[in-house]
Amino acid sequence: MISNAPYAASAVTVIAGFTVKDWGVIIGVILTMITVAVNWVYKHRQDQRESALFNRKINNHLKH
Repeated sequence: MISNAPYAASAVTVIAGFTVKDWGVIIGVILTMITVAVNWVYKHRQDQRESALFNRKINNHLKH
């Protein structure tokens, strides 16, 4: 635990040195990455639904 103290102190020093502007940028980047991930998941699900619907339509068309 003592050997990790310098690393923890360095991390605290870096974090304490961030300005409000720095925190705004960090939070903005994190929220952007979350938004991209959520959009990708929902778009992927939509693509799957549309592909299944298309395949059902094609199969129904070929049967008739």
